[in-house]
Amino acid sequence: MDIKAAYRRFRQWQLDPFEYRVRSQASHHCNNCGSDFVGNFCPVCSQKEDVGRITWKSVAQSVAEVWGMHNRSLLYSVVQLFLRPGYFINDYISGKKQVSFPPVKMLAIVALLGVLVDYLTGNVIKGVFNNDFDFAGDKMLFIDNAFEWMNLHPDIMSLILLSYLIIPNYFIFRFAPRNTRHTLPQGFFIQVFTAVVFLIINMIYDITSLGWVAFVLCNVWLYCAYKQLFGYGVWGTLWRLALALLCAHLLALIMLGVDFIIHMIQIGDYNFVDGFKLFVKLLVRMVSNSDV
Repeated sequence: MDIKAAYRRFRQWQLDPFEYRVRSQASHHCNNCGSDFVGNFCPVCSQKEDVGRITWKSVAQSVAEVWGMHNRSLLYSVVQLFLRPGYFINDYISGKKQVSFPPVKMLAIVALLGVLVDYLTGNVIKGVFNNDFDFAGDKMLFIDNAFEWMNLHPDIMSLILLSYLIIPNYFIFRFAPRNTRHTLPQGFFIQVFTAVVFLIINMIYDITSLGWVAFVLCNVWLYCAYKQLFGYGVWGTLWRLALALLCAHLLALIMLGVDFIIHMIQIGDYNFVDGFKLFVKLLVRMVSNSDV
């Protein structure tokens, strides 16, 4: 087996896996709008040329569409996200929407599957962190409640943290060799695809309880996706990605801190210095008690 030749074929597939061909030059009659046309789809109503009478094949296709197993299937899109992540995302945000299962719909389906896996593995109750803090008092009520919510909803927390990457990516990768001056809406879809992958990896963690495997997979996938998507070299991708992740975590901490300050004002406690010390202490405890 020629490994180099196989790798070259794989690289070529990564760059351009889709082939669009006109299957027939014969004239077709559209059963939907009555137009005559040549090609795969009717230019008037977009119905496929091979749509005919309802058969058992039509029943099977309709059932498959419910679960995203038709053309542009969910499973095929997930495979693309793991084997050519950056190129696949680039195809979609550059306008090739037919290459992917609808991303927001894909995220919703995978999230529901993740909830089911969490329930079956017991992680809805256990959560990601060990909630064994001994803090008490009204000042800590908000943080305790917030921590309990994070403890019970690790998948949603992953989605929230990924959303904080949209703005840092917009500035840090603004002048990348590829996808130069990408927009915030494009950044939204980048994080939707990223969230799909992270939820799948989180399901692997739920099943195996191997936190280090999930951690490595997430970071390796992020590096490969960003390198393919933005076109920087090894070190250019690494330091920019590390900076983007740092900024995202800082944004998350700032938002949590603002919520904490609002809570202190609501309970009439204006000793913000002590409150800040207590806030930092809790964050340290959260990190040190993490199972991941």
